[in-house]
This record gives sequence, C-alpha cells and structure tokens, in this order.
Amino acid sequence: MVWFLAFLYTLQHLKLKRGWKFTVPIADLSYKMMAREDEKDNYLGSFLFWVTTGMVCTVFPEAAALSALWVSTFGDCFNAIAGQLRGGPRNPLNRRKTLVGSIAMFTVSLAVLWASHRVLNMNPAPSIPIGVAVVATLLESLPIPSAYDEFTVPFSTALLIWLAYGGPLLSPTW
Repeated sequence: MVWFLAFLYTLQHLKLKRGWKFTVPIADLSYKMMAREDEKDNYLGSFLFWVTTGMVCTVFPEAAALSALWVSTFGDCFNAIAGQLRGGPRNPLNRRKTLVGSIAMFTVSLAVLWASHRVLNMNPAPSIPIGVAVVATLLESLPIPSAYDEFTVPFSTALLIWLAYGGPLLSPTW
C-alpha cells in the first residue's frame, strides 16, 4: 500500500512539474486541500514523504520503520499546528519556524517514540528516544525548503533507531 501511494504522489508531482492534464486519484484531492503556497507548482513534500516512507518500510526493521513513521507523521504535524496557532518567538536556526513549534515537535516525537517502543514490547534506554527526538527536531528546523524535512526526519529517525538496535536490513520479517 505504501508503494502504491508513493506511485500516486510521484505521478502527481510529475503531473504538476510537466503540466499534464489528468487527475491522479487520492493525490489530486489531497493536493487541492493541503498544498502550501511554496508547493503549488510541484507538491514536493507529499512526494518525498511517500517515497521516503516506502524506502523506510522496505529497508528498515519494524522498530525503526514504525518510529520513523510516527515521528514524521505526528511530530511534524503537531509542530506545524502549534507553530501556526501559538506563534511566539522565532527559532534561531530557522526564522520561518517558531520555538513553540520546535518544542511541540520534540515533545510529540518523544511521546510517539516511547509509544512505538511500547507497541513492539521494547523497553529502550531513555537516551535513545531522547536523542532521536532531539535529532528529528533539529533536522525539522533546518533552514532548508520545508518539503525536505519529509525526507530528513523519517530517514534519520529510522537510521538512528536501526543503529541503536541493529537488525537485518531489507528484512522480510514484516
């Protein structure tokens, strides 16, 4: 299913970049509802999210993939919501982002990292979820085009969890 959605969002991205005139199911509707102003010509964020999700789910073991998906989905979502609703002081790393958003990203990422471990009956050392949440928050706040955090956050999360626990890559276990 993940690769099917990656295919649809890749097609949507190409459609927008090349000016093709057809409707891509699912992706076209979400583009109309969610595209940010800086994505109006290509919808790069969703394209990167689904392709990265496909890679993470294919390459990494279950703990790394689940952690990456939840941090990227929930942490980044709450970051945007909190930053836009509350505003507040700007993040010194990226003036387009707020400290409130970054605090929300860290807090929610930490919570979902604990939750993903609990779902998989794992009991991590506290340094693992804290360290991964810090890295994810820092990468999300980098002064790069906002769409690129759809790659950097989930991929780095999966990589760090895999480095912490190991396990086979390209594993058919799930």
